[in-house]
Amino acid sequence: MRVRWIGLALALALVGAAAGYALGVLRQDEATTFAAAAPVPAHDPSVPVLPDRPYAPDIDYPPLATDLTYRTHGIGGPTYRWHYDVPTGWTPEEVSPLFEVRWRPADEPTVGGYSLRVKLVNEHQTTEEMVSEKEAAVAAIYDDVHVLARTDDMLSFRYREPDTNRKRYDTFVWFPAPGSSTAEFEMSVVGRAVDRPGLDSLRDHVAASIQRLV
Repeated sequence: MRVRWIGLALALALVGAAAGYALGVLRQDEATTFAAAAPVPAHDPSVPVLPDRPYAPDIDYPPLATDLTYRTHGIGGPTYRWHYDVPTGWTPEEVSPLFEVRWRPADEPTVGGYSLRVKLVNEHQTTEEMVSEKEAAVAAIYDDVHVLARTDDMLSFRYREPDTNRKRYDTFVWFPAPGSSTAEFEMSVVGRAVDRPGLDSLRDHVAASIQRLV
């Protein structure tokens, strides 16, 4: 009986050894494989950034001064007239008789310098509405527009002038008649980066001088 158990155990051991050997051979014969290399999509791929288009150089003309002297002018007809100050020695260019005038130094080139423009408006809009309308118009007309300041009656921005490719700075201010919220008078100053201190001074002085007479 004991011999039978010993023989059975020996047989099982031999079978197990043979199975283990066969399994080992199979594992050795299997070729080792690796996942094929493939491009991995970036989580947030970068987009090539083109360099900013350079601006054309400004004209060679002295910067707008901050210590100008002024004299008073009028715009409008006998029954609708406004007064405002203009730098002494500046000459007018009538854009629309009685309703719009641009002023600049007498010896300044007509393109690329600085200027003051005044205009009577009749859109029947509040100053806030005029600001919003102008901001939308500027964004539609010019490239590289950056709003620098915005209030309920003023819009200041820089932009790329399409005809000359120069960097320009412009500020618009609207004024209602006394006791009204409807804009009736529009003033703007425009110039180069080098003119900005002078433009701020010009804007503030002219704005403080504006008054409706009739």
